[in-house]
Amino acid sequence: MTSRDSIIGLCIGSSSVQAVELDRSEGTATLLALDEWPATLLGDEAPADAADRLTALLTGFLRAYDVRARHIAVALDSSHLFLTTLPADTALSREELQEQLHWEIAQYHPDVPPREFIVDTHVLRERPEASVRDLLGVGVRRRIVDMLHRASARAGLELGIVDLDHFSAETALRVNYPDTSDKVLALVGIKERRLDVSLIRRGTLEAYDFHAVGSNAEIVDHIGAISRETEGIYSITVYGPHLEKFLLVEIRRESSMLVEALNPLRHVGVAPSLRLSESLTAPSYRFAAAIGVALRRD
Repeated sequence: MTSRDSIIGLCIGSSSVQAVELDRSEGTATLLALDEWPATLLGDEAPADAADRLTALLTGFLRAYDVRARHIAVALDSSHLFLTTLPADTALSREELQEQLHWEIAQYHPDVPPREFIVDTHVLRERPEASVRDLLGVGVRRRIVDMLHRASARAGLELGIVDLDHFSAETALRVNYPDTSDKVLALVGIKERRLDVSLIRRGTLEAYDFHAVGSNAEIVDHIGAISRETEGIYSITVYGPHLEKFLLVEIRRESSMLVEALNPLRHVGVAPSLRLSESLTAPSYRFAAAIGVALRRD
């Protein structure tokens, strides 16, 4: 199947990689292919030949599913990025904000040249009465982006968006749950050793935080606390590669409100050729970030 606007969405986690191909040419997205593999490509445990291994995964995916897309968007595990929240004067330019973020990075990584990080900021909240905006600052190491460029090029793909996995899952949430704009909810990304938590108030990201966890019991307890202690939220939406059905049951049992597993295919079509595929039997919430990054248009 040839498409004028098909794209590969890839999510690289700490121990697994999810890939999808979406056709976006008809105005609404259709899933053409998806797969998942165990792999460690980021962090201190990543092998020296990570780019070669990623190239092999991509070329295998292209062949196995006859993928026609030639563009790829990537979501990266937040555990391997620098993240911080900071207040900033509304008069600061983009360049000045980047300088401030490079300074913040230097405080945490004094032995790493700040320019080794590619940085960006996201506005969480405007405070016009104080001429201040609250920002989420994000930094990704250049060597990771260089690895993505090399692997993509070797597979014959053009790399576009590189995003945080949690923000990509948020895109999947907005596309598949348009009533998000009328509610206040918490979005929780569940990983083996980390929870990413954002508060979305009537369609606007208002707050973001992350928490280290050491066990499933800690995951359950922390999400239960969110349900009881976060004022005004309507529900909690969860997703992630570590979210299994038994864990979802325990989370719901501990929570004092509705806990919904994010379905990134709720308003995304599935190609007829894929409906009987064994790969489609995996829980869709594992692919939330990969589908979300492929849905992004900017």
